[in-house]
Amino acid sequence: MRLFLIRHGAYRSEYSSPRGPGLSERGVAQAQAVGRYLESQHVCPSLVITSGYLRADETADVLLTQLSSCTCERIVSHDFSPSGDPTAMRAVIEALDVEDLIVVGHMSSIGELAHALSLQAPLYFDTCTVTAFEYRDGAWYFLWFNDCGRTI
Repeated sequence: MRLFLIRHGAYRSEYSSPRGPGLSERGVAQAQAVGRYLESQHVCPSLVITSGYLRADETADVLLTQLSSCTCERIVSHDFSPSGDPTAMRAVIEALDVEDLIVVGHMSSIGELAHALSLQAPLYFDTCTVTAFEYRDGAWYFLWFNDCGRTI
């Protein structure tokens, strides 16, 4: 399994949704950049998990438009919320039987999960940062980190 952890894009400061703010124009551009980057890396997820917060769902929507050749299922898991427990998130992920998995979440929970999977992974995620891992032989291996959202 390859796992791609992504922090949501930049979001609007004003909102009225109980699911939190949606993406700002910058956040949409960041998510498009992430999608293009993942396309260039031949990432084709069969599953995308989001936290259910609007900014995470919109980030997934936008980046998936760049992966047009992929057909994937989407699920919401509150385990991946900003206060999500890395142990619970890891258990959810390891129970899946997928080749490529994208998780769109939040800085604190995604950062803690990344660091729990591999001490080589960063702990801090700027908006639309992507970290890739591979799970093989019962262990997680850090592959790469890309802060493609920073340049937008």
